[in-house]
Amino acid sequence: MKKIIVLLLIVASGLNVPAQSFVGKHKLEIKKEMKEKHKDFYFSKEVMGKSNFIKFEDFDGYRTYLFVLNEDGYCKYQMLMCDYSLLKSIIDSLNQNFEYKENLMWYDYISGKENFVIRIKKEEWYFSVITKKLEEKN
Repeated sequence: MKKIIVLLLIVASGLNVPAQSFVGKHKLEIKKEMKEKHKDFYFSKEVMGKSNFIKFEDFDGYRTYLFVLNEDGYCKYQMLMCDYSLLKSIIDSLNQNFEYKENLMWYDYISGKENFVIRIKKEEWYFSVITKKLEEKN
């Protein structure tokens, strides 16, 4: 029973996480916003070198957030890795908040500003919600 309650709390708190895009933001801004607005995640590590990223994990081990950075510390794309128990609630949330295209891909059109593509990539033990800027085709 305790596991079910914890899982429901995780699902409820996780529904709004994919909706916020940190793409284009500096790592210091990401750290500040994650600390202030996503208290269910804690800062895990920062790696700058061949690969540049910052990592946040939730306290229950069901979700991990990676923010992949460029050389200047700005987020190129973000990846939320989740346990499969959260797949349905994440898909439902994405369907409610974004325009579904096909093959587990959604578009986020932000009032004429920047546009983002959100897709789910399934792995063997987890799935990822990947958010990138939508590249315009010339």
